Formats: sequence, structure tokens, C-alpha cells
Amino acid sequence: MPAQPDLQPKTPPDKIVNPAPAKPRPITAPERLFSLVLALIATESGLTKADILANVQGYRQRYVTNGGNDSLERQFERDKDDIRELGIPLETIEPPEEPGSNHSLRYRIPKGLYDLPADVTFTPDELALLKLAGTVWREGSLSGESRRALIKLNSLGAPSSEPVLGYAPLLRTKDASFEPLSKALDRRQAVAFLYLKPGDTKPRRRQVAPRALVQHEGRWHLFATDEIAHASRTFLLSRIVGTVTVSSGAVVASGAFALHTDGGTDEGASIASTDSALALAELKTLFTSNIAHVLVKPGSDAAVRLGTRQAAQNDSAERNLSADAEDPTALELHFTDLNVFADELASFGPEVFVAHPLTLRTAVKSRLIIVRDQHARDLPVRSNPRVVPRRRTSLSSQPAKAIATSHVASDQLTLLLSLVPYLIDQGRVTVTEVAEHFDLPPDRVRAMVSLIALSGIPGETRQYLHGDLFDILWDEFETNDRIVLTHQVAIDDSPRFSAREAAALIAGLQYLSALPHNADTNAISSLMAKLTRGASAPPTQLAVAQRDAGSTIGIMQAGLANDRQVEFDYLNGRGELEHRRVDPMRIESVDNDWYMRGWCHLRNAVRTFRLDRMSSPSMISTPRSHHGAESLLTTTLFQASAEDLDVRLELATTALPLLADYRPERSEPVGTRTRTTLRVAHPHALKRLVTGLAGIVTVLEPAQSRRIVADWAAAGVAQYDDDPSSLSGEG
Repeated sequence: MPAQPDLQPKTPPDKIVNPAPAKPRPITAPERLFSLVLALIATESGLTKADILANVQGYRQRYVTNGGNDSLERQFERDKDDIRELGIPLETIEPPEEPGSNHSLRYRIPKGLYDLPADVTFTPDELALLKLAGTVWREGSLSGESRRALIKLNSLGAPSSEPVLGYAPLLRTKDASFEPLSKALDRRQAVAFLYLKPGDTKPRRRQVAPRALVQHEGRWHLFATDEIAHASRTFLLSRIVGTVTVSSGAVVASGAFALHTDGGTDEGASIASTDSALALAELKTLFTSNIAHVLVKPGSDAAVRLGTRQAAQNDSAERNLSADAEDPTALELHFTDLNVFADELASFGPEVFVAHPLTLRTAVKSRLIIVRDQHARDLPVRSNPRVVPRRRTSLSSQPAKAIATSHVASDQLTLLLSLVPYLIDQGRVTVTEVAEHFDLPPDRVRAMVSLIALSGIPGETRQYLHGDLFDILWDEFETNDRIVLTHQVAIDDSPRFSAREAAALIAGLQYLSALPHNADTNAISSLMAKLTRGASAPPTQLAVAQRDAGSTIGIMQAGLANDRQVEFDYLNGRGELEHRRVDPMRIESVDNDWYMRGWCHLRNAVRTFRLDRMSSPSMISTPRSHHGAESLLTTTLFQASAEDLDVRLELATTALPLLADYRPERSEPVGTRTRTTLRVAHPHALKRLVTGLAGIVTVLEPAQSRRIVADWAAAGVAQYDDDPSSLSGEG
């Protein structure tokens, strides 16, 4: 639903003196939805569509007695969908004396299913953790759900502990297929899509019944039932190309939470019995059973990335980040899918040699051969190439305040429904206190309170009379900016979470379990069970594999918490090992990768460091300096630079989603293929990108970039021809 203008304060009825006739003020979408929810909660027997359209605020102003109300009826149908999307349990009652009659259907919202169960309470520490879990979804399709979940948490009025210092975690749902697949999950719909299987160069159409969306090893997967093979299948979302379309028929979800009439769940079987848990268990089994033995070049990018992975699998593993060593480092690594792992290992080119299994070695070598042969010769230079102006993107094109206050109607309705129980619980509270608690501008709070104070239900007379409306102490409100609710209607408790809201918080908690201070898995599981009981429907089957972020993150956080500097040896992307002393400012993550941003005393500037490129980290006794740079930290980890390299690529149009991370621009179709431009910070990033997508992406220009990619792949192939492995044999 499009964003609505800010709600405007109204003058209370007893303050109007001889009002002049005026055209009725249009009712905004949040007002209409709020009035509809109030009316449906207040009724026990239910209201017919005619009752609603003729009497409820927002409809009755446009209702024509004995006239055509088709557009109004369509509006009501859309409003029903919007309410259900927010997790509000809208029931439809069919009168037994008139079965099948749509005109006689009655609608209501059972208060017992609307209110958050009384046994679902949160401690201050739990609230602080839930709020951090909600901020994990700062972008993507679940950001709205997590935002509304946090609004509902605020309605409880309970204080939370101090937020976890200096953390800014981020889980992305950048795959274009994530949103339609998650909606299909909620609606139990079968879908169809084109899937580019790892190892293939052409996509195939798949028709499936979605069962869960899970993130494993930093990648999102769809767990589904293949409707052709009638068997479970797991798909990488990054390999779903084209549009996800809804197929005919519905899906009956299996392994879902059992929602009991008393508002509870069977905790003993809850998390373990879901499709998302089943999907993660299957992926973990594959990951554990598949083992590769590889050699990596000391001091290389592969030594850093893959060495960290082995260290996470084996606490006793030692990493050698120095480039001075001559002998290759042997690593034993687990993997989930051979073709996906082959893509990753091929991207490291000559930095990795696969000893065994032989099937993985063959897959990696064949990918490198494809890239080498595709880029072995220079393409003719184009004469008078068409110059296309660069599409400029500005990080500050929209003011942050405008973005923060641009709430959609569903957010506004959630705020209204959450503000009422908060005001009831507080008894007497200032506008400033409410604004700080809900993170809203004071003027917006005043507007919402004015709207609530003049809202209510159509009483027995089908009119909005004084006893059927909320009311406040207007003198206190207008003179002292203080809110005192003196009469309430229909709602008095915090609303339940929707299925998607609960799922967003649960997945956020699973992601945060990697942090050192969240090591208590029992506490995390208990909190997830509370969210499940507090949901209006079984949470959407969404899960993130729990993992260990390593010990370095604890040291960086200790520096932040104790206001101390940290030191470490750092291997940069060019293979240079340097000692760094840093004032830590913020710990951030993007999916599986963790970073620390801070003031680097070697560079005398703010720098971003990958935690897996650090060795020998420690917190030192020197106090952390404050440079005022914390307030200047951008919301994105990396910024475009004038030194970035422009590279022209060609690939099949259906494979464009594979480049989503690089934000391709100046794209132009050439038959079934597309030519596009990427900006890369360093040739090493380009080499890894192209060799990791062997046979899919081809570099067109500049010629130097083609040669760099060809040489990289050729060097990788050469080591297999020479076979320098000291781990030969299949064991």
C-alpha cells in the first residue's frame, strides 16, 4: 500500500465553536483500518459487509444507501488482506441458516486471538536482544516485518537493558526470488521458476511447493517439494533466474508449529519439528559428510578465507597469514554441494590446489579451463563506442529523516494499535517520553494521540457517540503536553506478532547466536518459543544456521565495551601483512562476513577491517581515542571510489541476478544475452568473480582485464597439469 501523509491533529469535539459548513475531511487509510479493527474486535457476533460499509468510519462517508458501492466493496476486500498480512486474526462466520451466501457472511476479530498471551513476557535483557535481532533486517523484504515487530515490543512498555554496544549486524535477502517465495510460503502456494543448476550453463524450469527458506553457509536456500519428481529438493536462491510465478493449486505445509487454542505451543517438538529445521539438518548432514583436502598458497586470499573456515571447524587449527612461508598449507574443509564448492574454489585460481576428492579436483580444473579459453585472445577494439552517461547514485539523495518518517499505512496502523496499550499501561506520560520510547518525532505522537482520542466504534445506535470513543484529558494534553487516557474502547492489550514478524525475529536470534555473549543456546531457544506462542499463526518457515563467528569478535567487542584500543596483524587484499593499532568504533556484519570499523593509527583515518584477515588480536591498555568520526560512519561498509575499475561484461540475461552484489549498470540486451558494466575496486575481485562463474560471465573490455582473468585461470590450470600435490591419491 502506498505511503500515506502524516496524520494531522484534530480539534476535540468540545472545543469546536460554531463550525462553518465545510467539505468532509477525507479519512486516511490508517484511520479507516484502525476503525475497522476496533469495530471487529468490539463485536462478538460479527458484522456483515453491509454493516461495516454503512457504519464504520472511513466507509460510511462514501456509502450510498440502496446505491452502487462496488468500489467501496473492493476497498473492503483489500483492507481485509492488509489486516491479515499484519497478523490480525480476522474470522469469517457463515450463518448456518444461509450457507454459501456471501452477503450474510459476518466478520470479527476474536480478542483472545488478537491479544498477546498473558504468559508471554520479556525481561529487559530479552527485550534488548530482540531489538538487536530486529535490526538485523535493515534492508530487504523482511525489514518491514521486523520494524513492525519492534513497534509491538515497544507497546509492552517494559524497559530494556542497554543495547549491545557497537554492533550493526546485517542479514540480506538480496535475491529477487526471496520475497515472492516467502509470500508463497505464507499463502501455501505452489510456484514455478527457471533454475540454473550449479555446473550447468542453461536454466531449467522447476515447479515446486515451497516448505522453508533457510540460510546455510551464508547462502539462502529454498527447501521444497518438487511437484514433478514428488520428492524434497533444495535450491540456491542465487541460482533462481527470471520471475517466480504462482502455479495453480495450494500447498499444505508440513512440519509447522501446532498453534493451540490456549495460545501455547508444544515446545518439546517446536523448533526441531519444522520444515526449516529439517532443511538445515539435511544441509548440515551433507556439510559434515563431504570433506575436501586442499593446499593453499601462504599469505593468499585463499589462505585467509579458507583457513578461517577450517579454524571454525577445528579449534586447534593454526592459521599462517604470513606470505613468507614457502610450503603450501594443507587444509581439510567440509562442504555442502560439490558444484557450489567447485565454483568457490575455482575463484581462487592458482591460490588453491584440490588434492582430493578427484571429482572436486576435476570440477575445479574444468571451470578454470573454460575461463582460460574464453579469455585467451583479445577482442577487437570497438571503433567510436557509444558513450552512455554513468548512472549516478547518491547515498544522501533522500534525507535520513524523510526516510525514517515515510511509514506505510500498515506501519501507521501497527503504531496506533501498539500505542493504545502503552498509554493504558503508563497512565500518565509526556509526549516527549512517548516519542523517545517509540523513536518518533513529537509532532507525530501528538497527531496520533489526537486521532486515537477521536476514534471508537459505532455503538448500538450505529453512531459514533461519546461513550463509544476513546478520550483523554484534553487540558493536560494541550497545556502540559501530557497524555492521560481516560476512556478506552475495544483494545487494551498488546497485539500478537504476525507469522512473518515472529519468523523475522526468530531468524535474527539464530543469526546473533554467533556472538560471544549469546552463547547460551537454552536462553535463545526459550526466547524463540515465546515468540512462537506470541504469534497469531505458525511462524513462517524461515531459519538461519547457527554458527561460530570465532574468538576475534569477542576481543573487538571487549575493546568497545572497555573503551580500549586493539592491536592485530592484518593481511590486506594485496597480500601485505601489517601491524595495526585501532580505536574500534563499530562491529558490523554482512551475512557470514564480520567487520570492524575503527580509527587506524597507521593510516590516521577510519578504515574497515575483515575479522578473518586478522591474526594475533588483543585488547591493550591504551584508552580508545575519540575522534568524532563515529557520527560520520556511513550506513554502508564500502563506498565507491574514483579509482574503481569499470569492466564491461557479457552474460545470459537470465543469469543477471548472479551479479546482484555488484550492482550492474548501463545494461543493454544483445539477443538472449546482456552486456553490462561493473565497478570493481581491485582486479583481484574481478578475477574471483569471473572464475567463480565459469562459462556464465565473460569479460569484454578493457583488454587488460581480459588478460588478467586469462592469466589467473591459466595459472590455476597449470598447477593441475604439473600436479604438485603432496596429498596425491584418493585415500
